[in-house]
Amino acid sequence: MKIQERKVETRGRKKKVVESKEFNTNDIQLFRGENLKFNESLFIPFKTGKEIDMLLSTDGGLMPGVNMMIAGGPGSGKTTLVLDMLASFTKQGLKCLFLSGEMDQIGHYKYCKRMPEFGCVQTLFLKDYCENIKEVLEYQFDQGYDIIAVDSIAEVLEMYKDAYNTTEKSAEIWFLKLQDQMKKGNNSKNYYTSFINIQQMTKGNEFKGSNRLKHMVESYCEVERSKDGLERSLHFSKNRDCDKDFKMYFAIYDGDVHYSFAQAEE
Repeated sequence: MKIQERKVETRGRKKKVVESKEFNTNDIQLFRGENLKFNESLFIPFKTGKEIDMLLSTDGGLMPGVNMMIAGGPGSGKTTLVLDMLASFTKQGLKCLFLSGEMDQIGHYKYCKRMPEFGCVQTLFLKDYCENIKEVLEYQFDQGYDIIAVDSIAEVLEMYKDAYNTTEKSAEIWFLKLQDQMKKGNNSKNYYTSFINIQQMTKGNEFKGSNRLKHMVESYCEVERSKDGLERSLHFSKNRDCDKDFKMYFAIYDGDVHYSFAQAEE
């Protein structure tokens, strides 16, 4: 038997009500890989045209229908790295969406003044939808996108918990299930959506959030910044679409992101 939660209104407060839902064994499905069928577009990568493509997949580029997580400390360059990818994809005509939970319109405007290339990326500002984050994201995701980036997944989960008076676990289950549906093309436009989730690391370089978030993604990338702030790097400790695991360096200057396989000289 599965336990399901719902909310009822009680004099201005939301109260959690626990309901039971009968489990039906007929819902269980077993599959053989040889019998699974998906559109061949799943095997055509989205290419940024930059060196980072070599680490995104063996075929060079971000594959459709994948769930990626990019983790790093504050100021490491996670958001800039992700927006650089989205800008490249958008300019090629791909349908992209950036969910900004840490910036509002003014902050994003200033950001794009420093990094003009990012101005083309379609953006949804999550702070405008704190009270109905679930309904807004489920509707927007259903419109169909090639790539959706989330900055950050922690912000989405906190908004969900606050809006619906629920637990971290329930919020994670909802969001991971929603992404899984979109990945498989279960949206109104049948897009195999790829997700790039940004997540914070603590000052002690510890992952913020449960291990469930790390285990439920196909690729996990760590972004680091040197103590002197001069050097940034990225490294995939897990990537089911790529057999390369070496470190790549990147620098942010002249309104652009520059990648290199060699460590910057002092």
